[in-house]
Order: sequence, then C-alpha cells, then structure tokens
Amino acid sequence: MTDLQTPYALPPEKTNWRLIARGVLLLGLLALCGFGLAATPFWKQNTLDYWLWMVACFGAVCILLCLLSESKRHTLRPWAVVRHQALHWLGTGAAVFLLFWLAQQKFLNIEAAGPAVTILLALSLFLAGITFDWTLVVVAVLLGGMAVGAVFLERVALIVVGLLVILVLAFLLIRPVVKNLRHRPATASPPAPPPTV
Repeated sequence: MTDLQTPYALPPEKTNWRLIARGVLLLGLLALCGFGLAATPFWKQNTLDYWLWMVACFGAVCILLCLLSESKRHTLRPWAVVRHQALHWLGTGAAVFLLFWLAQQKFLNIEAAGPAVTILLALSLFLAGITFDWTLVVVAVLLGGMAVGAVFLERVALIVVGLLVILVLAFLLIRPVVKNLRHRPATASPPAPPPTV
C-alpha cells in the first residue's frame, strides 16, 4: 500500500499594494522636499510658488493616505476626514505664505526660508499623523531631520570645499617636486683610477 501524500502548498502571498502605494507616495514627498531645500537659495523668484505647490501636494497626499489608512483609530466619515485635512493644510499654506512675506520684507533671510518651510511642513504632517496615521509621524520626523541636516550641510560644505581647494592646490604645487625626486637623473660613475705602470 502506498501512502500518497499531497504536498501542502502554501498559498501565494498577496502583495499589499496599498502599503506599497503609501510608501511610494511618502518617498516622493521626501524627494520633493529635498529638491526644494536644495533649490531655495538658487531659485529665489519662484520659491514661494514651489512651496505653495508643495503644501498642496502634501495636503492631497495626506488626505489620500488618511483615506487609505487601515487604522481603525479614527471613525470619521470620509468627507469629515477630507474637510479636516483641507482646513489643516489651508492653514499650513497661509503660514508658508506669511513666512515668505516676512522674507520679502527682509525680516527673514530667503536662504532660511527653505528649512523653515520644511520644518513647518514637518509639524503639519506630524499633527496630521497624530490624528490619523502614524506613518505620517515617521515622515514628519524625517522631514525635520532633512531641514536640520540641510542647515548643517550648508555650513559644513563650505569647510569641506575649502579643504578640498587647499588639497588640490597643494597637490598641484607639490606634484612637480615629488616627480623630480622619483626620477633623479642617474649620476655618472666615478672616473676610473689611472692605470699604474
């Protein structure tokens, strides 16, 4: 008698597309903020427009993520979530506009506006995350870290560039000397002693 055993096959794992879409959206927001931080000092005439569009993008993505959230923490109806988040992000947009108004009035340096707006977006995202979805809190912490890192990078970059310039100049000035030390001309052999008779 043969014992026929059918091997137990595991069902194929389902891909959680909702989780993947949320991750892609959040990484896209981080990338756009990084671009804004880098471009703010060099793109002064269009900076306000860019950051206002960023607030709108953050608001739309935040509303989408709150609606896609699998958390059962909030029991609001979808229209209430949209209303709450729309008012939240309209307030953030007004704060960004006021921040750039202060920069135009010379109360705030325009180079400081990028990190300040990023911190403001991080705070708004943090508050939305506390209310609706914890992943927004994680992204808010990353945004705050990006803003602080951009400020430190700007200061450190000047030191690093200065050191690199000094090293390149030293290399260019010392290279001929080192090259001459390696390739010394061969000295002639000492003259042979005169023959003795």
